[in-house]
Amino acid sequence: MQLHFRNVYGYPLSVAIMFYSPETCAEYGQWGTRGWWNIYPNGQTHVLNTNNRYAYFYAEATDGATWSGQPGSPVMYVTQAAFDSCYLIGSTAARTVRVRRLDLGTGAGIIQPLG
Repeated sequence: MQLHFRNVYGYPLSVAIMFYSPETCAEYGQWGTRGWWNIYPNGQTHVLNTNNRYAYFYAEATDGATWSGQPGSPVMYVTQAAFDSCYLIGSTAARTVRVRRLDLGTGAGIIQPLG
């Protein structure tokens, strides 16, 4: 399955993802983390190919709006600069954000959670 994000919001935004990756993150929680993809209004980008049904995301727009998970949802570490890491690898330069779950098993080729 391919994971795409389409920005239907009126401002540019940046997206970070968390995805199941036991082959690269086995010792660090089995989930990979990556960011940032910058997407302009009405733009889209491909961020991941996966065989897993679920992935998570966090996004923030240039006007300050955010798309994050509810209290109790998983958290991931993000930095201001681009990153490619694993769930349990933190950094003193990172902050934690709550993430939203995506169900890729619905057959949708393009996910439009933003807007």
